[in-house]
Amino acid sequence: MMLASLNIDIVPLRIDDLKQFIESRALFEDKYKLQPSGLELADAYKEELNEAIERAPNLWHSKNDDYLFHTLWVFIHRKQKVIVGQFTFNGRPNQDGEVEVFFSIDKPFRRNGYATEVMQTILNWASQDNTFKTILVEADLNNKAAMASLKKVGFKKIAPSDNEEETEITKYYKKVKFQPAIEELDFD
Repeated sequence: MMLASLNIDIVPLRIDDLKQFIESRALFEDKYKLQPSGLELADAYKEELNEAIERAPNLWHSKNDDYLFHTLWVFIHRKQKVIVGQFTFNGRPNQDGEVEVFFSIDKPFRRNGYATEVMQTILNWASQDNTFKTILVEADLNNKAAMASLKKVGFKKIAPSDNEEETEITKYYKKVKFQPAIEELDFD
């Protein structure tokens, strides 16, 4: 499986490629004849992905697509043959159809519209899959590019609850499936 936007192929990594990417992005780039970036995954990403592999070892070898919610998806610029970013889900959507996306564009490729382009493609895919109802994203209020991108694709800020303070890192949501309102009928 792969998603494709105008310029970017959005590729979920299977277990062997995921392990290689965690170990060495450079080896992964070489294997797929991509431009070398000189970048590696952040340690926090590596830890999270290694934990996902260990938590559910059978998930990666099953015939279903459940691994899609636990793997790293890389954004490969089709013409330039270079990785421009990546994202992960925080697992399968919950019983309410909510799932959080952790999303990043590599520094050399920021402010080119790739985040907006890729997120719109992910939202389009999610809107056609009954698993999803709401996509959640955390973003820094000071990251003006992220704020502009989230606004362009229709994300809305989640207001903090009464007992929470507003922080610079804030959650945003986008409904991809709408539940029809059910009205109670009065038969007097």
